[in-house]
Amino acid sequence: MTSQRLTALDGLRGVAILLVMGFHYFYHLESFYYKSTLYPYGETFSNVVIFKYGYMGVELFFIISGFVIAMTLESSKSLLDFAIRRFVRIWPALIVSAIVTFFLLNWSDAPFALTRRQFWPNFLPSLTLTPTSLWSGLFPKVDFVTGVYWSLVVEIRFYMIALILYWLFARQNLARNLVVFTVLIYVVRALLRRWLPGYNGVYDGFFIPDYMPWFAAGAVFYEVYRERLAKGAALVLLAVAYAMIARISLNYAPIGRDPVIASSFALLSLVLFWFLSTRPASMRIFEVRPLVWIGECSYSIYLYHYAVGMILISQVSKTVSLGSQLLLVAGVYLLVFAVGRISYVTVENPARRWLTKLLIGPPQKPAAATSPAA
Repeated sequence: MTSQRLTALDGLRGVAILLVMGFHYFYHLESFYYKSTLYPYGETFSNVVIFKYGYMGVELFFIISGFVIAMTLESSKSLLDFAIRRFVRIWPALIVSAIVTFFLLNWSDAPFALTRRQFWPNFLPSLTLTPTSLWSGLFPKVDFVTGVYWSLVVEIRFYMIALILYWLFARQNLARNLVVFTVLIYVVRALLRRWLPGYNGVYDGFFIPDYMPWFAAGAVFYEVYRERLAKGAALVLLAVAYAMIARISLNYAPIGRDPVIASSFALLSLVLFWFLSTRPASMRIFEVRPLVWIGECSYSIYLYHYAVGMILISQVSKTVSLGSQLLLVAGVYLLVFAVGRISYVTVENPARRWLTKLLIGPPQKPAAATSPAA
């Protein structure tokens, strides 16, 4: 298989960040948990499917991450080499975004910012990408500077799991081993819930059983793309991963999300990646330049979109017409894209290139597009 860059993968990253932004800008704060009035349009869009289920854009990112991390492990010369590559990819942009967001939320008088005032211990989980529960003993009110960092904590957990499986077991079977590991941790979690009535979820935080099927599926797709895994065997592994995803989606029912819709979106995501892995030319619809442009800087957009976007949206007047509100929100989208691009051009990409050259040497030409945090 050719090692040319998969432009469509950048396009899918663009789709993923658009889904997440739609979820946060039109549904999230009116959801089961918040019932807030920070949106100028209230609950008008709460039942629009693409917004209500836009959170699954994060899971789409996880598939991409599984694909890319399998590739990165293969190209890394050592454990240290892999760790450095992950560090230079994630932390420079993360550090700058955490500092900028911290001060924005403390200085702004926007309704959203007034509900998200920060104090310095929030940097501890945010910059170490560790669970807030690790620090709550010292600082009971500690939280992430911005809530979207939770998915980066999940990413780091996956990196650790994939790294251990890759270096301790047959490397050529990483995809299979990830699926088997996912099944095992899922079964163990089920047993813990049955045997321990007071089960508090610590196991979930460490082994991320709700998200591992997505990462494992991404690794399977990478092996298919490289033509190292027979399609029949890949379909079996993907069926196992999908069965767990569909079962986990049942947990969303109590908060008003239809498991059928959630599992249907998951199936669509897997189908798209199947075509990407087996027939890349069929995915040219995702290679349109605006979508690829967004996808290229999707990690930086992800870091800023929630705080910056909601500070602005929460200031839109409720007295203007719905059309005017939506026009202003469209402007917010463009501004957030600009902020993400500036971060990508001035921080994320230069820091990655410079630190990679300094710590590893001249980087090799990438074989495929990366995930938002990969």
